Amino acid sequence: HGDKVWQEVDAPELFNEIITAAHHNGEPGILFLDTANRDNPVPHLYELEATNPCGEQWLGPYENCCLGSINLARHLTPRGKIDWEKLAETIRLSTIFLDDVVEANAYVPEVPELREAALAVRRIGLGIMGLADAMYALGVSYGGEDGLELAAQIMEFVRYHAMRTSINLSRERKPFLAIKGSIYDPKKLVWQPPSPLYPYERDFGRPKIDWQTVVAGIKKYGIRNGAQTTVAPTGTISTVAGAEGYGCEPVFALSYVRKLFQAAGEDQGKRELSYTSPMFDQVLEKSGLDHTHRDSVYEEVRRKGTVQGIKKVPEEIRRVFVVSQDITPEQHIKMQAVLQRFVDNSISKTCNFPPNATVEDVRKAYLEAWKLGCKGLTVYVTGTRKEVVLETEETKQKREG
Repeated sequence: HGDKVWQEVDAPELFNEIITAAHHNGEPGILFLDTANRDNPVPHLYELEATNPCGEQWLGPYENCCLGSINLARHLTPRGKIDWEKLAETIRLSTIFLDDVVEANAYVPEVPELREAALAVRRIGLGIMGLADAMYALGVSYGGEDGLELAAQIMEFVRYHAMRTSINLSRERKPFLAIKGSIYDPKKLVWQPPSPLYPYERDFGRPKIDWQTVVAGIKKYGIRNGAQTTVAPTGTISTVAGAEGYGCEPVFALSYVRKLFQAAGEDQGKRELSYTSPMFDQVLEKSGLDHTHRDSVYEEVRRKGTVQGIKKVPEEIRRVFVVSQDITPEQHIKMQAVLQRFVDNSISKTCNFPPNATVEDVRKAYLEAWKLGCKGLTVYVTGTRKEVVLETEETKQKREG
């Protein structure tokens, strides 16, 4: 703040403190300010310095979150494909809805800067949930090369149609107020179309995308929203919507215990609910295993949360039905990175580690996330917190001793 130096710190020493603490209990997460500011749509107004609590929405002074998430599990055909036409229409309607939210928000009259900041940039954040559900349905493996590409193709589709809709809104309703001097200034356009982290090699039936139409549209009409896409954690709304995968996360486990609290930090009124994946149930019933073998599989999955290592389950089911604990930290980070290419705000995602992970493992994860262009990272070493919302029976038993 200004040119005054308040304190000097030793960067390697501070980084060591951060990774040691994160290894201990998952806190703190890290934000990469330089990476975020390279994508700052309005550098003439401010430098980005902070996010909302979950880290997915970079915000300028007085800005707020207008977020929405598309349930990909509701955009599948009966044959287990992505319904791209339906998805495009949902993106269009959702973008219009979020822009309306910017206008309709009940801003606090006593703080006029809130409304002024929101209308100046009209920052929204349209994202996804149920990505893991889509992968289960399409038979691709989260963290595998096919899963990474499917995620990238979906997120590019979301960004593309969100931007096209925002351009049309700009034509109808005018561009965001601070567009002059921004990266979207039609007279001095700085913004460039995004590209995938890894070249596409697979055909998921996605319609063609032409980013040059977006460039031409901005030059002619401007754009309504200074930022358009975000991936939020969606833990609660995914549960309400019936999606198995929260946000862009893998399914936590095929069977787990979910804890509900009446009030934060209070044991009184705490409830525990058992959950088993409906999609896994369906494929196991169709797998050809007899009733006795299916029962033994369910028993082991209820204990461990994963189908990996259960040899009686067909290999293809084991390949597709991976869960969070089956995915390496490197795969978690790559998934976040391929999505980030098409998210102009940021992403809330956790990089999970097994209980035997070391401080050095956490160090490597933070550095790899930075190298691949992530705007932040949260890590969690299994079993390092006394209370968690989700856990498998096996983890619960170990924690309770």
